[in-house]
Amino acid sequence: MEREKDTFDVVVVGGGLAGLVAAVTAANGGSSVALLDARSFGGRGRSVNRDGFILNEGGHALYRGGGGWDVLTSLGVHPQGVTPNAGSYRVLWHGEVAPLPTTAKGILTTRLLGVRSKAKFAGWFNDMAGTAQKAGDVSLDQWMDDEGTRPDLRTMLTALGRLVTYGARPGDMPASAVLGQFALGGGVAYLHGGWQSIVDDLTDRARAVDVALFDHTTATGLTHDRDGWTVATPGHTIAAGSVVLAAGGPQVAVNLLGDDPAGWVERAGPALRASCLDVGGTRGDLDFLQGTDTPMYLSQHAPTSHTAPDGQWLYSVMRYLAPDDNSSADENRAALERHAAIAGLPTGDDRTLERFLAACTVTWGSPQVGVARPTGMELADRGLFAAGDWIGKPLLADASLVSGATAGAAAAKRAMVTV
Repeated sequence: MEREKDTFDVVVVGGGLAGLVAAVTAANGGSSVALLDARSFGGRGRSVNRDGFILNEGGHALYRGGGGWDVLTSLGVHPQGVTPNAGSYRVLWHGEVAPLPTTAKGILTTRLLGVRSKAKFAGWFNDMAGTAQKAGDVSLDQWMDDEGTRPDLRTMLTALGRLVTYGARPGDMPASAVLGQFALGGGVAYLHGGWQSIVDDLTDRARAVDVALFDHTTATGLTHDRDGWTVATPGHTIAAGSVVLAAGGPQVAVNLLGDDPAGWVERAGPALRASCLDVGGTRGDLDFLQGTDTPMYLSQHAPTSHTAPDGQWLYSVMRYLAPDDNSSADENRAALERHAAIAGLPTGDDRTLERFLAACTVTWGSPQVGVARPTGMELADRGLFAAGDWIGKPLLADASLVSGATAGAAAAKRAMVTV
């Protein structure tokens, strides 16, 4: 039996944030576009509603100045959310809860740092973008050594590095990448309705520009000849001039290609994971608590954002997992509960919701010293492009959104040339 065959200018494989943006961008560029996803659209941007609580896949926040926000607004998607009150931020400093310095005044008045560390930190803080640019291609740990960073400031920078990269060991990452995250302006936003609100808006935009949407459709193979690309799915074949691979991490792309001519897997770096606990119920004692001696995070997401029933509070607790962390689910759960207890989160009958995710993927790649991150353009001469959170200079969701826009525009341009 002959399989059904369709033809499009551009096929996007993977309907997460990167794929949705790539599809809409390519369609805006005048291309006919098909978007495929093995599940429902949204990827790790999907949220679930549980008894009126809107739960993201782990603690999510969208940087206002990371590039992704601008990509969304350029497509007609306007994120709605609130920046949390940094004045309520606390750090667990060697077992003691103390205010986390997040402003120039806070740095100068904190009792957590000595006089020399305050002066050094304040100097970096006043020009963090310049500091990041000058850091060079060395690890954050090496950069702190070179800067003569004292132990108190090293502890502070490592804790803050975890917060902005979602990595358990930011000291191993390039200093320029970590410091560059510090330099992003505008803070972050917790989104009303969860990240599903972005997914829904992007999906609506895709429909509005006539993207052909194929959810629950798995790409099983990818072949190339002089006429372009053929994407195979069960019972369905799609021909295209250009393809954007935006499904999961680099290994998924390589599996579809059958080889790795661009070295994506090695260059993308290790994936980052986190163990996550959502807690809903009465208000706790603290709204935010970042660990220093332990790779822990806790933040109140509702009622700051509209993600919980009226009168209810929602907290996200995370344990950042190093790539070689083999902690069991029980060990991770116990660590999360200990951190939640320090913050006075509800227990027993005061806890109306809880959800534990043993090991969520935070990002499919992380920057490495001495290794150039994939650009997604390495195979552009073949009409093949990649997008995702393992691509390019922005990190996390910003990488997905920015690379999706870049790949979508390039794929549309390529399709117009080859038609």
